[in-house]
Amino acid sequence: MIRASIDIGSNSVLLLAAELDKFGKKISNELLNLSCITSLGKDLDNTKKFHVDSMDATFQALSFYKEQLAQIKIIPENVLVTATEAARVAENSKEFFFKIKSELGFDIKIISSAAEAYYTALGVASTYTGSDKVIIMDIGGASTEFINIQMDPFKVVESISLPIGSVRATDWMSDNSFEEKTKSIFSQNFQRFETDALVCVAGGMTALGAMYLGLKEFDDKKVDGLILPFESFKLFAADVQKTNRENLLLLFPFLGKRVDVIHAASKVAIILGSLLKIETINISTRGLRYGTLISGVIDG
Repeated sequence: MIRASIDIGSNSVLLLAAELDKFGKKISNELLNLSCITSLGKDLDNTKKFHVDSMDATFQALSFYKEQLAQIKIIPENVLVTATEAARVAENSKEFFFKIKSELGFDIKIISSAAEAYYTALGVASTYTGSDKVIIMDIGGASTEFINIQMDPFKVVESISLPIGSVRATDWMSDNSFEEKTKSIFSQNFQRFETDALVCVAGGMTALGAMYLGLKEFDDKKVDGLILPFESFKLFAADVQKTNRENLLLLFPFLGKRVDVIHAASKVAIILGSLLKIETINISTRGLRYGTLISGVIDG
């Protein structure tokens, strides 16, 4: 059995195509695992609309994915495609997604924050081997989810969505409104999500994990399951924030366009990790697109 899923996020568009076991519950072989940075969430708080350049980049990414999927005989109509926070906010998201369906064939489902948390958690749980209670932090482009899951049997106990992500935070940092915009977000009571070991997913955190390892090229196998002491991560992230864009690209070429939001991603990670009183970070590369692919359906 072969399935494909696409996650249209606030910063990136991710494609996964894989073979599943005979029960359709576990991934046995990944056929395609691709990422394109399109920045759909850029300046969204000010304009309330997707930027023209971001829409063009997203359309081009999906056109390329359609070509890649054709090589393994998967048509767009059979791909599970989700869109998250940026699409929930943008006033022109439905119009843009109608154009994509009409011209490319991909049927995009704008999912709720609760559904996003569920499928993200399902993706993480598919390979996680640890305690029965797991707290996940998913720092996306426009939102961050905290997800409390029970592993056996799998269940999302509770989740919340915060209106902050690496793209939004980058915009706020650039116009010097970060402290003002985040005051109410960070003043909430997160005691019920406090944990010693925090599982972190999404592009910003997986990129920071690869950077921590000193990788020039992103290697999923080296990053997935990486465990970092939080105190060491804080020191590393502080150094990242002091390093300019050009030097970051020299040190970590795999960042590409993600370099523009990595300062903000590291800053948000430090603040939220401190609020949750964590001791270690466990990096998982198995996020939303893994959960939808394993589920085989999109609900919510």
